[in-house]
Amino acid sequence: MKTTLYTLILIFFSLPGFGQLFIDTSYTAEQMVMDFFSNSCVTPTNVSFTGGDVSLGYFEGANTDLGLDAGIVLSTGDVTTLADVSSAFSSTSYSLTGGDPDLDPLVAPYGTFDVASLEFDILVGEDSDLNFNYIFGSEEYPEYVGSAFNDVFGFFITDGGGTSNIAMIPGTSEPVAINSVNADSNASYFVDYLGANGQDIVLDGLTTALPATFTAMGDGMYHVKIALGDAGDSVFDSGVFIGVQSLCGPMLLSPPTSFGVEQDGNTVSVANESRYATSWNWDFGDGYQSDERYPDPHTYTEDGIYTITLTTENYCCSETFEYTVEIGTSSSVSEILAGSFDIQPNPVVDYLSISTELEGAWNYQVVDISGRVLMEGEGFATKVLNFSNLDAGIYIISITNGQDSFSKRLIRQ
Repeated sequence: MKTTLYTLILIFFSLPGFGQLFIDTSYTAEQMVMDFFSNSCVTPTNVSFTGGDVSLGYFEGANTDLGLDAGIVLSTGDVTTLADVSSAFSSTSYSLTGGDPDLDPLVAPYGTFDVASLEFDILVGEDSDLNFNYIFGSEEYPEYVGSAFNDVFGFFITDGGGTSNIAMIPGTSEPVAINSVNADSNASYFVDYLGANGQDIVLDGLTTALPATFTAMGDGMYHVKIALGDAGDSVFDSGVFIGVQSLCGPMLLSPPTSFGVEQDGNTVSVANESRYATSWNWDFGDGYQSDERYPDPHTYTEDGIYTITLTTENYCCSETFEYTVEIGTSSSVSEILAGSFDIQPNPVVDYLSISTELEGAWNYQVVDISGRVLMEGEGFATKVLNFSNLDAGIYIISITNGQDSFSKRLIRQ
């Protein structure tokens, strides 16, 4: 058993300065897989994660020397501790025993501990070579190279012909592990990050950005398992970073921006539902602004109509979402109009019904959380909208009757 000399845990929740790795653990495995890897190439389903409480997260590394802009990060410890200088130390033991049936054979006779495993199925639309881009790193470097503490990473694809590990060191049949890629073995794929006095990532050694590639047949279903484990014991963390560009994912990650609003008299509370941003700027329309991700409720001192604007940014892109609130007596007209329309069901499954007893025509518009208009038109009495072609997520419907309007948030299941 190795001796842990010290433990330093730093947790980051705010905007990183230049050159600092950003880690966010607020998103689920399903959210990230569906957001990053659901596209014209593949359709993911059945997403699951097994591991420590904070062993999975979103990372942004564009302004660091990591080599990947953004994506999913897994760790055998606490992913939030990965955002530190290389001279610091990351070691979290979850005491997760029992190993992993796919990883254990790669480090036999020693078992694996604190395994972090992300799994999902993908349906492939057409024959193609599919790529994952990843970087493996560990605190085991350089002291434990050649020992039993051979932390290991595996990228397993299962189809009708069985299971294979596609996370091999390029040009070899060797899996990616401490003993197979280091300063002495396959050194062209290794970065001595501690020796270089790295300032962005806590891990002492990293691989270069490596591909995990497989040839998929159209209309085929594949099971993907991305797994990482401590070998020999459960201390000295290792991590793996999976780029958003994997599986035909986006080259640039625009941060979907949205928020919900609750109003109690003159006080408005906003619920930030945006994703993959590293900065948030709120403008409440009355001169008050905030850079908090989750600002406190705001109280307006004067009646009127105000537009709340949220602008988010990440390493590449910026998006803005707006919502209009009516404070004081001026809100009564819109509230009466909203009460005159019955909009159901919410959450929406396939069809949304809008009905009213008001006479005359009214107009509707449906937008997604980026503000893109998906449906618009005119209605009389009852209107049924078809949501069956829309992805699961959050949408906004606005209804206008003459000079008055109101908006309602919808969830598509």
